[in-house]
Amino acid sequence: MRCLAAVGALLLLTGCDAHSEESDNATARPALERAADDLSLAIGEGQFPGLTSMMVSYAGQPLAEAYGDGVSRRDRHDIRSATKSITAILIGQLLEDGLIADVHTRVATLLPEPFAELPHDDPRRSITIEDLLTMRSGLACDDWVPASVGHEDKMYETDDWTAFLLNQPLAHDIGEHFSYCTGGVILLGRVIEGVTGETVTEYADRKLFGPLGMQSAVWATTPEGGTDTGGHLELTARDFHQIGVLIANGGTYGERRILDQQWLHEMIGVQTDVYERRSRYGYLWWIDEQAMGDKTVRYVYAHGNGGNFVFVVPEFGLVASFTGTNFGSRLQFQPLEIFLSTLLPALMEERP
Repeated sequence: MRCLAAVGALLLLTGCDAHSEESDNATARPALERAADDLSLAIGEGQFPGLTSMMVSYAGQPLAEAYGDGVSRRDRHDIRSATKSITAILIGQLLEDGLIADVHTRVATLLPEPFAELPHDDPRRSITIEDLLTMRSGLACDDWVPASVGHEDKMYETDDWTAFLLNQPLAHDIGEHFSYCTGGVILLGRVIEGVTGETVTEYADRKLFGPLGMQSAVWATTPEGGTDTGGHLELTARDFHQIGVLIANGGTYGERRILDQQWLHEMIGVQTDVYERRSRYGYLWWIDEQAMGDKTVRYVYAHGNGGNFVFVVPEFGLVASFTGTNFGSRLQFQPLEIFLSTLLPALMEERP
């Protein structure tokens, strides 16, 4: 197995004890191991421009860890909008801590100050936590449409991102229409800080990253002094992969439960359709499926611009993560193509 990093070190990320290479070979599916091995070599040789790292694990065992030219395991990667999926995990922690009653709680009741300028009968006051988690706030904010008045690029030019979002008019009925809106996830970051009395960094370190043994996280900040929970979180490739391992393990790390099982079920379960796309959406996680022979394989994933993905096949415990710098380019979807054309078929090759 020609992985590009020490196997024992990677096993520490999964909460498992170190095993010998011979033991790994005995438990991993040979076809999947060969595919991961070949991809490792190709990435190391620069055959996928802009792809900076890949990690693959199966059933808690590492199969591959590879880096592009000039990139090492110590480097942090800007995972862009994959940050949103981690924000959803933190919202689940708020619910488990009893700091939010449920996802139907209105944001305005949790954050009265940002909503203070809105009339008492303004429908925007009825936007819920769930509306933001499912991108159905109804606000005129669509990051996939450059002309959208609430587009994230316009938000970034302002001094108060929350005020910018809440000043957008309603374009759809609240809770009805999917519209990809980074600003709504920024607002969830305000919720985290408002109900905990901590920064997002502090809360995430205490409730998620610390228990997972992750020490690399660097969050970006907003102009008003908050945290950019919609993008630009920087993680090492190993720590990014660990998020996928947590999902594949059903929310546990070793013997410790970190993520409530019911929240995990809801977070990666279908919550809304996405217009004009085959993928569906949970709570800030993407959901899709692929026909493999006579079987349909369901997978969930986090996605950030540039080629930053973590794919999880919950049924079989496959986790594949990638980082990349192909921002705004079709090349950012190389990892999706690799996952669907190489890793997933290899996983299923020897299944009855």
